[in-house]
Order: sequence, then C-alpha cells, then structure tokens
Amino acid sequence: MKSKEQLLKDAFSLANETIPTTKTHIYVAFEYGEQLANIYHADKDIVAIGLYLMDIKLKEAGRLGKKKEHVKMTSDFAKQFLKDYDLKKEEYEKIINCIEAHHGSVPFNCVEAEICANADCYRFIHPKGVFAYFQFLTSKQSSLEECIEKVKSKLEEKHKIISLDRAKEDLEDSYQSFCKLFAKVLSKEGYEYEK
Repeated sequence: MKSKEQLLKDAFSLANETIPTTKTHIYVAFEYGEQLANIYHADKDIVAIGLYLMDIKLKEAGRLGKKKEHVKMTSDFAKQFLKDYDLKKEEYEKIINCIEAHHGSVPFNCVEAEICANADCYRFIHPKGVFAYFQFLTSKQSSLEECIEKVKSKLEEKHKIISLDRAKEDLEDSYQSFCKLFAKVLSKEGYEYEK
C-alpha cells in the first residue's frame, strides 16, 4: 500500500496533467483551500487531495460530450484509484465526498468537502481566478463575448455554492463587481467600439 504522502504527490500530478485549464487557474483553488482548511481546522491533506482529484475527468468527459457527468466519472475513477493507498475508511469517504459534493448537488458529509466546494468558487469569482480563467478561454480563441458569457455563467454557478462565512466575506464584493462589469460589457452600448 502506498502512503498518504505518495497519494498527495500522485493526485497533484494527475491534476496538473488532466484538468483542462491553466496551472494558475487551478492553483487558485489550492491556495484558498489551504487557507480555508486552516481557518476551519480541517484536514489539509484531505482538502488538497479532494481539490486535486475533483476535476480530473473533466477533460475526458468534455471529449465524450458528457461534461455534466464528470463528477460521477471522477468519483468512479477515484474509488478505484484510492484503493492503492493506505487510507482510513473515514479519509477515503471524505475524499469521495469532496469530489461528489463540489458542485453543491450532493450534501457535505464533512467540513473538508464543504471547503473543497468553496475553494473551487474562488477559481471563478476571486479576481485572480477570473483573470486566469479569461486567460485560459482566450487561449482557446473564443470571441470576447463568448469568453465573458462563459465566465459570467461560472460566476453565477459558483456564487450559488458558496456556503462558508469566510468565503462569502472574501468573494461577495468581487461577485457584485464582476456582475456589474459583465452587464455593462454585454449590453449593446458595451459593444459599440466593435462597429
């Protein structure tokens, strides 16, 4: 059986290889996940592993036209993947909950899962995450309007998931500011310069 330390390394490598975005963008979640774990006295290793694993099947799901099924695909993968590591049953269950609950559609069974879901919100609401997401989207040569629509959609989706007081405190002003900016840019007046 491999150690939890090896699991951290392996999960980190998997995240870097498979999550379809820039490293800057995914590191926003890792950075704030660690901070939230400290604030809420959670197991930092479980939070990190959950964050590393939660989207590793997103690219594959997108390729298969099953993007909405990436959470189930990741959970199924993780259930097999984690069998090679020396984890307590409680740790295993927490990691699976981190994966399955990060979109807010499954209840949080532990504080670590709630932290993972909230840390993921920083990727799409905190200015550092929003600009990194824009960088990723523009590298795919989407139009400005398409990029803004995608960022705006993720902003709204993730805002509904925020549940921790600290995350609300950190992100609400950014959420409100980006909503106003996107509304202005997406209005007809915002596109006058393109004519």
